[in-house]
Amino acid sequence: MQIVFITPSLKTGGGNRVFIELANRLCAEHEITILYPNNSSERHTFAVDPAVRFEAIGPLGRTKVGKLANVFKTIRHANRNFGTARLIFTDPLFSVFSSWLRGRKTYRFIQADDYRIFDDGALLGKGLLLKAYKFLTLRSYKSKRSRFIFKSRFVYETFLRDAGRRDVPLRLVHPAVDREVFSPGSREAVPGTRICLVARRHPSKGLASFIDVYRNLPDGYRKKTDGVVLISHDDLSGVDTEGMTILRPRSDVDMADIYRGTGIFVFPSWREGFGLPPLEAMACGCACLISFCGGVDEFARPDENCLMFEPRDAEGLADGLIRLLENGRLRMRIAREGKSTAARFSWDRSARQLLDILNETDI
Repeated sequence: MQIVFITPSLKTGGGNRVFIELANRLCAEHEITILYPNNSSERHTFAVDPAVRFEAIGPLGRTKVGKLANVFKTIRHANRNFGTARLIFTDPLFSVFSSWLRGRKTYRFIQADDYRIFDDGALLGKGLLLKAYKFLTLRSYKSKRSRFIFKSRFVYETFLRDAGRRDVPLRLVHPAVDREVFSPGSREAVPGTRICLVARRHPSKGLASFIDVYRNLPDGYRKKTDGVVLISHDDLSGVDTEGMTILRPRSDVDMADIYRGTGIFVFPSWREGFGLPPLEAMACGCACLISFCGGVDEFARPDENCLMFEPRDAEGLADGLIRLLENGRLRMRIAREGKSTAARFSWDRSARQLLDILNETDI
């Protein structure tokens, strides 16, 4: 089978991780291409099987016009060269042009709440451009040509509600954990009090909320911590990170080492299609504090394998941090249950889920 994953870039991010991990599992028996507009010199940090083929379309896009032109060139290239392949595309901005893809076997992999993903105003602002994007997104939801694949039940349910449709089946492909990389290793049974989180500049990722809560913890609790580690590839200049350690991992091995060196993983995002970082942190033996941000419901069980709080609830986040900082037995129990949960998510199983969808006879 010829399978083409179409993605907007090769940056490190959850959507690209899913495509690359699936490609790694499928390339032994299928012809896999990852196709993308050449709009950034930034590259991901994920391990890739040599059998996976990459195609960058267009000259390096340095302006908005140049980047948009590369998107259209990518669609044209897919139409001309992969008409009989399974075309699987993602990314909310790229997807508004999905009706231009003419492949007979086209799938849209929805990995987030696409309709609201830019509501924080960080990329599109909150004016006419955002309204235009939302209009085009709802129109793309009406497409009868594409088959829809969903990252989680949360993404599926928000899609149905926003699209006003009931005729779209639940085709589910979960993200997962590479347990050969993300594992507890030889870490101590009781997680320590060093705190880490994946730090992104987008307001909806909750970094500012975490920093504000941490700065305002009572002195006694801040002294209980072994410091804060921010995992980030973003430019965090202008963010109050004084006294915190910023690490930029070059691979998943680096990520796993950071997780194993910390005891408490915090995930303060407002809204997520799945939320893979806390699952990977669970696999490495962290005690996780996670917001009720939607897609994490696929694996997060409050007061069982994690503690949880409402998004943007500073008091709830502070209470969770305090509980974990003052109670080693709680950290140990939460971490133990988290490891058991993460063990149930396998990329091989996710690849089988995708193949079952691609082999459906109704397309």
